[in-house]
Amino acid sequence: MHLCPNRPEGFSPMSDFSVLPTSCFIDTILLPLPTWLAILFIPVLLTLSYMITRSSSRHFNPSTIHLRPSTRTRRSCGLKITEAVYYILILANLLMAILEIVRLAILEFGIGLLPFILVGLLLGAALHLVNPVVRLGNWEFINAIVWLGGIIMSIIQCVELSQLPGGALGRKGSKYPVSDQIIDVGVMAGVYALLLILEAVIGSWRRKLYAEEVARVNAKGIVVESIGSGGK
Repeated sequence: MHLCPNRPEGFSPMSDFSVLPTSCFIDTILLPLPTWLAILFIPVLLTLSYMITRSSSRHFNPSTIHLRPSTRTRRSCGLKITEAVYYILILANLLMAILEIVRLAILEFGIGLLPFILVGLLLGAALHLVNPVVRLGNWEFINAIVWLGGIIMSIIQCVELSQLPGGALGRKGSKYPVSDQIIDVGVMAGVYALLLILEAVIGSWRRKLYAEEVARVNAKGIVVESIGSGGK
């Protein structure tokens, strides 16, 4: 297959050395799968978001707009630092993925659809960046697909690579031995795990801040209503 030239097993859903698929099948089908799923879910969640927004707009009262909580909550210093770490981890995996792609290309082993890993990482960063707090759960779900899928597929890739025999199949003496690739993919799996944890932590943190904002606005509304009633 042209996506994976010079690979000893070619493109096959079953490897000769393990019960797992071949490296070409993993790079072409399995590793891009979380990104494909995330892309497919985006239109569905956008539609749901539009329906919720439209339903809310029907009951909108312009006179109470000043009492509505902002969709952009004030972020604490701790949250800002955590989000900075989150984006640094995404950048780290982007660089690791690019490194793997370049080293495979130098060997003329083909890169399958590995660039879709980059798409998934950029998609996760973009969704997290533009994510309105009131729709947080939806976008968390999409990012969880990318991060959890990245963990699972990277582990599968590591196991498959570790089953290859030494010598030529292990690419010993080449510019990118299998042992090096296992380390690279293992690091990426660990970073995906950290991203999944931070996604949950940041999401919970944001929801807490938003709940505090809602409580503050509601309290303000009660005070305004009390003042208005007292003046009658």
